[in-house]
Amino acid sequence: MSITYSSIADDHPMFSAEAYAAVEAAAEGLPALYVPSVLEHAAELLTSLWAIGDRHSVPPAQWSWTGNMAEGVLDLAACPYERDLETERTDAEVTSLTGFLFGALVSEEIGLRAQLGARRDHVVVNRGPATPRGGRSGDSDVLVAISYDRGWYFAFSDTHFRRMPVMAPSSPAGAHQVAEAIRAFVHGKLGDTFHR
Repeated sequence: MSITYSSIADDHPMFSAEAYAAVEAAAEGLPALYVPSVLEHAAELLTSLWAIGDRHSVPPAQWSWTGNMAEGVLDLAACPYERDLETERTDAEVTSLTGFLFGALVSEEIGLRAQLGARRDHVVVNRGPATPRGGRSGDSDVLVAISYDRGWYFAFSDTHFRRMPVMAPSSPAGAHQVAEAIRAFVHGKLGDTFHR
């Protein structure tokens, strides 16, 4: 098993390329988007579980009867970003995180056209030619936000009751990773994630 250092920090735990590929494949079929830091965290957990198994003469291939381990560790890694918070975010926290998101979306690096919502609690991103069809007329823009009691999500702007969670930290760095995921969606690189 090849070992790779996490890109999060030099002294962060390691994960294997096989574990990362397994959690990335598991994420493909789930009704959410997972940013790289969450995938890396899940890969670290899976690498650790496999190492424990190896110490007890149980190679990864023998774990298949327990279910999809990669999906299980992905769920564990995403838990802090999708579950109800003990206390809701304040208006100031939501506005601040939305501001970081907006800044990342319109930055030169990401390069999307977007507008802050009237209450500054969401961002509407202009769709592109390759954006999957969605919304009432099929050509809606993309609404991106962080909820008061859960995590990041996006939806088509005129039907935002159907939300796609984005598993990412509620931080400036997380906002940047969400912006990267939204860029990939708007440019058609993720396909129609709403039909997973």
